Amino acid sequence: MMAWATGTGLAVSVLIGLVLLVRRPIARTFGARAAYALWLAPGLRAVMPTLPAAAVPLPASLPMGSIHTWVVQSASTDAGWLTLPVALGGMWFGGAILFLGFHGWRHYRFLGRAPAQGRALDVPGVPYDVVAPAHVDGPMATGLIHPLIIVPMDFEQRFSVDQQHFALWHEQLHHRRGDIWASAAALILTSLLWFNPLAYLALGAFRRDMEAACDERLLADAGHAVAPAYAETILRCAARPVPRSLCALTTIDELKGRLNMLKTNHGRGRRLAGLLLAGGVSIAGLALSVPAAADDGVKQQEFTKKIVIHGGPGGKNGVESADSGDLEKMGANCDGEKVELSADGGGADKKQTVKFFVCGKKGEGRTELVAALEKAAANLGEEDDMDPAIKAELQAKMRAKIESLRAGG
Repeated sequence: MMAWATGTGLAVSVLIGLVLLVRRPIARTFGARAAYALWLAPGLRAVMPTLPAAAVPLPASLPMGSIHTWVVQSASTDAGWLTLPVALGGMWFGGAILFLGFHGWRHYRFLGRAPAQGRALDVPGVPYDVVAPAHVDGPMATGLIHPLIIVPMDFEQRFSVDQQHFALWHEQLHHRRGDIWASAAALILTSLLWFNPLAYLALGAFRRDMEAACDERLLADAGHAVAPAYAETILRCAARPVPRSLCALTTIDELKGRLNMLKTNHGRGRRLAGLLLAGGVSIAGLALSVPAAADDGVKQQEFTKKIVIHGGPGGKNGVESADSGDLEKMGANCDGEKVELSADGGGADKKQTVKFFVCGKKGEGRTELVAALEKAAANLGEEDDMDPAIKAELQAKMRAKIESLRAGG
């Protein structure tokens, strides 16, 4: 789990840094929607599961008496519940909860009982509830389950009819485009990276790109000729910053960038090329995946070394193929007499288990099996990466088995 979290956090941070570097050139060249789509890359990578580790294939044919070995990570022994990974995991989880709790509190504190206490507006053509509470400066959209548009109490007096139309159109687009859900996902992702300064830079940049993309979509639907009138609406709607959980039409800190983006008019072909480029970046980001590995969290490492010997020269192989982690399958596929031995050892931080398996040819007597064991015992002595105590124990068991076979046991 810790390996996945570390690898995923690193990969997402790399993608965030990349998006922060290229978002402005992409927006200037291909449009605001292409820059907004770039944020899909770290988002997709954050939820990508761990890839399965590749199995080590067993060679199909080996001569009698040869030894084939490999090492795979397997289950391990608990090293106690309070370890450094557990402590770090607890700090990470606690920080994420505090981050989400803080933003949830800000959201509730800002809106309060606005839906219940605000003045409801009946706006023809708007399928969402529109509420005008007393403490809101500018139009905004909110509500994951119950979509809601919130406007200032003096909405009809402060804005002209056209400006009201543009403001409500903008907030409706936030709901239709799923920007409310995207904002919630961005907050969750930032909470998981609460210790990373890049995450906070990314959250602000993401919101600016989201608003600019919404502006671009509105002008694409209405026609770029309305850009001056829409710019006046944005100026009139300038308000104080709002909680990150809300999609406001504009805030003062985003005003300059929003107005600059309205001056550009990218063609449909260029916008499509930008979206395809953003999709390519997202797909490429998935390549920053983490293969499955042994649990390096609360547990110690334990290695299993399997020594396999096949049937006699020129004869049918006792085991044609098997997965590296499936010694039982080898035994089930053996149609002759077989011998399985094992020995344990290693230090406190690296336990090692060696498992030996030999399969004789079907119908052959014990003489051939004894010869294979003698050859295996000799070859085992040449193994340099094995714990000497394990090697000695395994050779002793081989010799005992040889004597037992010779005695007819």
